[in-house]
Amino acid sequence: MKHLIIIGARGWGRECYWTAQNTSGYGKTYDIKGFLDSDSHALDGLNGTYPPILGSVEEYSIKPDDVFFCAMGDPKWRKHYAELIETKGGNFISLISPLAIINENVTIQPGCCIGACTIVSDNVCIEKHALIHGFCTIGHDCHIDEYASIFSYVFLGGCSNIGKMAIMHPKSMLIAHKSIGNEVIVGAGSVVMRNIKDGLHVHGNPAVKIDY
Repeated sequence: MKHLIIIGARGWGRECYWTAQNTSGYGKTYDIKGFLDSDSHALDGLNGTYPPILGSVEEYSIKPDDVFFCAMGDPKWRKHYAELIETKGGNFISLISPLAIINENVTIQPGCCIGACTIVSDNVCIEKHALIHGFCTIGHDCHIDEYASIFSYVFLGGCSNIGKMAIMHPKSMLIAHKSIGNEVIVGAGSVVMRNIKDGLHVHGNPAVKIDY
């Protein structure tokens, strides 16, 4: 039996704790050991019963049967803490809701999360530590690169591509055969109808470059 440790005990970390309890592997291949968080009081005053905060990522010494999931919504922090654990020799698992519909030939690398009621179609590749929240539709032959964050109700058309550490906010769309580059941010409700270069922020219908 492996012992799952969730990195991050804040809001989304607690949501991932619930997801972890409802996957097919819970109680069979892993149990839940606790959280890692720099704030030892992050769970104070909350309703519900949670496993303990075991310390910070920086200070934690990995045990032989530990496995990890990084519950950081921001791709930059997710990459930072995942790499800290990986340099210590730690391994990651993916958390997949039992309510997700996933084609049998989808490739999912370690550290990913797929939320409830999301549909992942044929021949999709999801690279490590990518997040797909609930109620998304991922079309056939899509590629989602490392540390990407796809929030609820996003639609990806067939053969579209999401770059590393890119973010698609809720209810945004990427039409078929188009790509967004690395570290692109797509605003909520936007419709991306052309390829987007690395590092741009886009918003609207059709989505256009904006400056923050």
